Parts: sequence; structure tokens; C-alpha cells
Amino acid sequence: MSNCGNKINSTCGELVQAGCVEYEETLPDFSEITGCPRLDQTTQELYKFVGELKTQTDLSELGEECLTYVLESGKIVVKNVLLKMEEEICELKQQITDLQNRQLCDIPIGDCITDLSCLVLPCDTSIVTLGDWMKAMSIKVCETP
Repeated sequence: MSNCGNKINSTCGELVQAGCVEYEETLPDFSEITGCPRLDQTTQELYKFVGELKTQTDLSELGEECLTYVLESGKIVVKNVLLKMEEEICELKQQITDLQNRQLCDIPIGDCITDLSCLVLPCDTSIVTLGDWMKAMSIKVCETP
């Protein structure tokens, strides 16, 4: 037998079936193998688990909605998906906090009301916020006989 590049597996002699090789390491708690494990059983179980993980972590349909992910070698990877979602969640949390801390009277109304010509505030102050508008409306209502 030739020694292909001094690889250890090239010096083993006669090959044997994996079903004839005892697995000597301790199996993890999640393993379904009982009794005396063989190499073929551990390999089959690993392929089963890898297949399930591959199916469960399929990201091929992501990026078709509102998020754009960083690609690695043209593919979406879990790490980048989680980082992008964390960024988006943090941004949304900040926007929610900003809205919770905003006073109703401070909300700009520039696009809501088109004609404010009949409403005035003292000292010709501009009507910009909901609070300003409410004050001007109160003055207008109280002035009207």
C-alpha cells in the first residue's frame, strides 16, 4: 500500500467496515445510541443531527421583507441575521422610549392642519405643536360670543 502524502489513514493496513469499529469515547447526553456504540452508529446519528440543524437553520427566504443582511460568500449566515435583528430591536426600543417620553403637547402638527389663519397666540407666536394649537383654540373659543 502506498503512503499517500504520509497520511495516517494511509498506514492502517486492511480497511474494515465502520460497523466493526467500537466507538471508545463518551457519548453526549443528547445521543440516542444505547449499549456499546459503533462508529457507523455515531456517524449516522451525526448526519441525522446535522441534517436537522441544516433544515432548521435554512435562511434562504430571509431578506425578502424589510431587512437587508450582510452576506458572507454570497450567503446569509445566522450570526449576521442575529446581529441585524439586534440592531433593529435596539433602534425600535429607542423609538418606543422616545415616544413614551414625549409629551402630547409637544407633537408637531405641521402636516395636520392646513389653515391656521383664524387662530392666533399671544405675541404672534407660531402654532407649531399640538399644545400651541390647543391654546389657540381655547383663546378662539373663549373670544367667540
